[in-house]
Amino acid sequence: MKQAIILTLFIGFIAITDTFAQSVREEIRADVNRSAGTFMAYPVQEQLTMTPAPEGKKPFFLSHFGCQGSYYLDQQADYDTPYRILAQADSLGKLTPLGHDVMQRLDIIRRDARDRTGELSELGEQQQRDIVRRMEDRFPETFDSSGYVSGRCITVNRCVMSMEEAMLQVARLRPTGLSHKSSHSFQSILNPQDKKLNAMKMDSATTARYHAFTKKFEHPERLMQTLFSDAAYVKRHVKAKSLFNQLFDIAGIIQNTELRNQLTLYDIFTSEEIIHQWKKTNAWWYINYGGYTLNGGLQPYNARNMLRYMIEKGDSVSLLKKPVTHLRYTLETAFMPLVCLMDVNGYGLATDDLESLDEKGWADYRIAPMSGNLQMIYYRRDFDDQDILIKVLLNEREATLPIATDCAPYYHWKDVRNYYLHKLNTYEKK
Repeated sequence: MKQAIILTLFIGFIAITDTFAQSVREEIRADVNRSAGTFMAYPVQEQLTMTPAPEGKKPFFLSHFGCQGSYYLDQQADYDTPYRILAQADSLGKLTPLGHDVMQRLDIIRRDARDRTGELSELGEQQQRDIVRRMEDRFPETFDSSGYVSGRCITVNRCVMSMEEAMLQVARLRPTGLSHKSSHSFQSILNPQDKKLNAMKMDSATTARYHAFTKKFEHPERLMQTLFSDAAYVKRHVKAKSLFNQLFDIAGIIQNTELRNQLTLYDIFTSEEIIHQWKKTNAWWYINYGGYTLNGGLQPYNARNMLRYMIEKGDSVSLLKKPVTHLRYTLETAFMPLVCLMDVNGYGLATDDLESLDEKGWADYRIAPMSGNLQMIYYRRDFDDQDILIKVLLNEREATLPIATDCAPYYHWKDVRNYYLHKLNTYEKK
């Protein structure tokens, strides 16, 4: 048994290594949309072949935690500000032909976003329906009409709409046995906020380190020269770094709208600028939601209520004879800490080296793209089977946990339960 477990862990390590064999730089060059990080639209998923469950084991519970689908930026000013900067310069004859072209593109983008800021886009709606449809195809037992499907979410509009689209997909096949609700009462579980941990995110030492890290990547001069015809005007009237960042955010968000096949802003950046901008943003996400050790390495514990909730539901559903599916929706800022706390695929990485995050495989778009999701599927032979197994999917791909197993990618529920309860209890005692 010991040899089998060691072999399984080795195979799991090889799987993770293979996943990261293609560098982030190669991945972004293959698809520039990945540079948008958590703004990356959920990748279209082919129907992957799943590892069969051990003989006789069948799914009886599916626990899904997901981010909202593709959406528009939160504030209209996010779209209007860069447009107005260019429009003002244009009125004074200070734009190059490229600058004028970019201004016109920005006008199209901001008009498309008007009265939709912060809302789920049509693509986001489709993503959520498609994810549920694939769950129904892969795990039909948990959607059986004899069972129960519940949807819960926080009250943020795009999370509510994500849940509703998912439940509409479920209702197409089974209109009964459904429950869905959005409530402030879910906030402490699905979007918890720990004031003490939040205060540690960007302490003075971390802020200084982050600024030193990003400073070497912040060179907006080349882009400004291509957009504006008067360098003196830029120096006096344009906050170049801010405008660069705003344009890059808009470039990334376009893929989440119906404009994605009509125009782009990525063409105004060089390949190195794109990589550098991603590195800056990826480091920010890691510091604020990952295991960055300089600020204590504890930020993933913001999700501890969510993880404990998952364990409690796993225990309670195991006592039921009917199949159950839980669909839970929150923000990426709550979802990413959960993945890191569970150390799924090694994303619990603890380091203070921001330079090597991509080399170590920690990439925000791999963890929490738009509609990012974590699925835990529970298996047993029958109600009397005490050896419950689980399998974890991150963004619909079989994932690894930091737990020994003799049946990867499946894990014994009792081992998973004990491992995470020990981790949570140890933290809370401290």
